[in-house]
Amino acid sequence: MLASAVGLTPAFAAQARPARPGTAPAAAACELLVGGGGKPGGDARYKLHLGGFPANQAVRVDGPKTSFRATVNGKGQLDRQGVRHGAYTVTYKAAGSRQDVRVRCAAVPADKTGSGKQGVKVSKVEVVVLTPPGTVIDCAKPTTAEFDGKITATGPGKVRFHWTFAGSKPVSPGSADFAADTTTQALLHVADVPARPNAATVSVYVTLHLPDQKMSARSGPVTFTCQK
Repeated sequence: MLASAVGLTPAFAAQARPARPGTAPAAAACELLVGGGGKPGGDARYKLHLGGFPANQAVRVDGPKTSFRATVNGKGQLDRQGVRHGAYTVTYKAAGSRQDVRVRCAAVPADKTGSGKQGVKVSKVEVVVLTPPGTVIDCAKPTTAEFDGKITATGPGKVRFHWTFAGSKPVSPGSADFAADTTTQALLHVADVPARPNAATVSVYVTLHLPDQKMSARSGPVTFTCQK
């Protein structure tokens, strides 16, 4: 048994020994990816991804207007959302060495427009009236009117919106998610119409606003006929 153990090749012996804690399973690498969050209409944000680092390794990340320390997970990975575009460098101490190891992060190109704005582009916004014209109601009681907002855009990104009723304060805020291709999304909106006793007719309208794009669309009027 002793003779057979001595006869092991160095390579096989190395495989038989467990890896030391802190050794990297692969070459450390870092990249900057698209789609890391950010406020719609603001500066585009990206995701920083680290991989192949020593397990549970402490690192320092330096980039545009930022510098932070973090620890990768047991798989040698780390994701940081919402960072700016630019050049990033990751620095850490190699196991058994006093020398710093520096890894430069590969980066995707910045927004093609060069504006730093979100990639989604809205080409059209409109509002369609769904309530049939001439609907007869009891005007002494509140009622509702229905509208269909439509946003056509090329993504990727989010489009924030809100509604106003006959020039009122903003109501029903939300956001629509768009993929990379051109798509149209419908936004059903049910507006509350207050009671108007003694009126012969009631006419209302709504407006769909896209604050980040500074675009809006007003519906046609919805006219109710009051019961006599």
